[in-house]
Amino acid sequence: MKKKTFKNTLAVALLSCAALGASVAHAAESQSYTINLTATVPSDNFQVLPVDTGWIDQTQTMGYDIASSKLQPFEKQFQYKNTAGAIQAKLTGNLNSDGKPQLSNGTAVIPLAVTFNNIAITKTAVPVVAAEAAKAGGRTALRITQAADTALEVNGYFTGSVAMIFEPVVDTPAP
Repeated sequence: MKKKTFKNTLAVALLSCAALGASVAHAAESQSYTINLTATVPSDNFQVLPVDTGWIDQTQTMGYDIASSKLQPFEKQFQYKNTAGAIQAKLTGNLNSDGKPQLSNGTAVIPLAVTFNNIAITKTAVPVVAAEAAKAGGRTALRITQAADTALEVNGYFTGSVAMIFEPVVDTPAP
């Protein structure tokens, strides 16, 4: 009778080792992940930020309206604030001889017009949000359109970029 007990004990021990080995082997097949995150927390004193941030580093499409033969406007909402005064903006880079940004297909160009808060932005800094509105903070549209409101007489694949800078205007107290 002792032989059966020893065999049973040995069988149970071997099964236990096999089960333990299987769980250890299963644990060795782990999964790991790295999630890269970024966050920018702007100063409470000055900010001009897109409301939806996912589009800012991606190429945007200005659709073509077949009926009018014009580009469809590109428009996005921005939030702004400047506790010290107004906000000004100006265009930088990729400007044609008229100081306008443009799209080009290598042989032809389509001049663009840019407005922020319904104010045209040019290569010279212009106030785009008045001091009182900037102090309170708010939202407004950035809008990019073709400069001429006429049918396009060119075709092809056009590319370009619009670069701009927003700057705080500090109110100086009256003496």
